[in-house]
Amino acid sequence: MSKIYSLQIERHVLGGLIKYPDIFPEIDGFITEKDFFNDVHYTIFNVIKSCAYQNQSIDKVILATKIKELGVSFKDDVNIYDYIESIAFTQINRHAAVEASKELVKYRIRREIEATAKKLRQEAETNGSKEVDEIIADCDSIYNDKISGYADTDQPEKITDGLLDLIEEAGNNPEDENGLQSPYEEFNRLYGGFKCGHIYAIASRPGEGKTTWLSDVCFKTAKHNKVKALYLDTEMTTNEIRFRMAGAMTDVPTWYLETGQWRKNPEYFEKIRRAQKTLSESNEFYHMHVANKSIDQICSLIKRWYYNEVGRGNQCLIVYDYVKLTGEKVGQNWAEYQAIGEKINRLKEIAVEVNAPMLTAMQLNRSAEGRNRVDDSSAISLSDRLQWFAAFVGIFRQKDEEELMLDNEYDENGNMTYNAGTHKLIPVKSRFQGKDAMGHADYLRRVFPDGSQRYVGNYINFSLENFSVREEGSLRHLCERARENYLIEDNQNNDGDGVL
Repeated sequence: MSKIYSLQIERHVLGGLIKYPDIFPEIDGFITEKDFFNDVHYTIFNVIKSCAYQNQSIDKVILATKIKELGVSFKDDVNIYDYIESIAFTQINRHAAVEASKELVKYRIRREIEATAKKLRQEAETNGSKEVDEIIADCDSIYNDKISGYADTDQPEKITDGLLDLIEEAGNNPEDENGLQSPYEEFNRLYGGFKCGHIYAIASRPGEGKTTWLSDVCFKTAKHNKVKALYLDTEMTTNEIRFRMAGAMTDVPTWYLETGQWRKNPEYFEKIRRAQKTLSESNEFYHMHVANKSIDQICSLIKRWYYNEVGRGNQCLIVYDYVKLTGEKVGQNWAEYQAIGEKINRLKEIAVEVNAPMLTAMQLNRSAEGRNRVDDSSAISLSDRLQWFAAFVGIFRQKDEEELMLDNEYDENGNMTYNAGTHKLIPVKSRFQGKDAMGHADYLRRVFPDGSQRYVGNYINFSLENFSVREEGSLRHLCERARENYLIEDNQNNDGDGVL
């Protein structure tokens, strides 16, 4: 018997469908006509499917008549009436027919693996007509589009089945094993850290600190959780990231690091020497410049890194800075938003496959600039797909002068007595909640110095200095400190009026 097809199993499936037409919905969930190797069997199944979709009866006479009407010519001189008659006499029960369908899928997968192997061999023998990453990407595409679609248990489940067991298991294992804690206490409290297999995205205008924030999160999360992290960068080289990381860890300005002038400054010299041990032990952080790589190449790269450096079953963190078209081409039939949407979809798939949180960023559009900037989803460029697939979406931006004056505290001489940060992370969407189940949804009514009142959504404050990031707490923390100066009131039943 051939290892890539079985005519007997194909006949069993068709015989079961003719004998028990009501099992078609169950079988239709995981096989198509492409699972049939024999051209006659391919056509018969196609007609059976057409009849089922149109709620028409399925019997041997109707099938033979419809196929005859199609005028299909087969490789062998087949009398379709006699052939279907012989299939109809196949001895098979309902359960066996369904199981035969599952076996049929496995044969199709074998054929696709064989075809892939032939294609790769052909590509490899063309003396370098394609890059290795492109060849691997071809293989990945076939796997993702065809092979990975196989599932023999793809059925809806009752919500209540296993619910109590799930709760009991969580109680026995209170530590979250399906996620990583972020390096920021307030982010963990409100949003529960980073869940594996999910996308966490921030949107920002150029030059407002998204790369600094992402690299800080990546490095500190890897160190805190003792996992490996991969930073894929579309703008900066590995050495540029290295200097930034060193600057953040040592508090030495990067200019002194890049030019070597740190040796001539006793203070900076001492800081570098003190940090050498920490720098040498920071081996869980990986970086690669991917500006010219397509999403297929990027996914192949992630998989190789995961299996070679992390190991199957182990947790890790992946950062992609940032979502834009890199090696992809936008054609007449493929708009930019479609290409971006497909890229986000692929990033979600690879995050699930390697069981890692995926942190990324997108650009804000022009509405996010100026005094009347928009701090909601409408400010995010090509945001629809991002919000579909992302577990968390936030706007990360630098505070303007008015916000700095409002959030910070100053003495009578104008000296700052309390630093509330230079940047803010404004939540747009959050699928998960942290320990404070409602904290992420807080709306606070503030009376401003000019007497105006507005409901303001909760956000998290950050300080960015010399590529170092420090969380300064949420707006609620600032409000608690400012109660003496401003009227701060929770909005329990806000109808949306006046909400920023």
